[in-house]
Amino acid sequence: MEFTEVSSIIKQISDKLGLNDDYFIIMSKWQQEVGNNKIELSGFKDGVIFASAKSAVYVNDLNLRKRKIINKLNQYLGKKLIKNIKCEIK
Repeated sequence: MEFTEVSSIIKQISDKLGLNDDYFIIMSKWQQEVGNNKIELSGFKDGVIFASAKSAVYVNDLNLRKRKIINKLNQYLGKKLIKNIKCEIK
């Protein structure tokens, strides 16, 4: 029987969930750029940020500012990684 290192398994799971270094940069700057705590970051995968908001008002506000937020977060990342933000009401 062949053993696999735990770090390798954790990396595979993290990559599958989109929890890499880029996600942690996005997470650290999210509130700063969104400007309120009513929209929570819930994930990042394949260039799309997933978020949830407490009401349709906050989803609409995010959609109006989406391009600006994407541009700022891409500046922090140093590359055009983020393509879209999808937000749902929780």
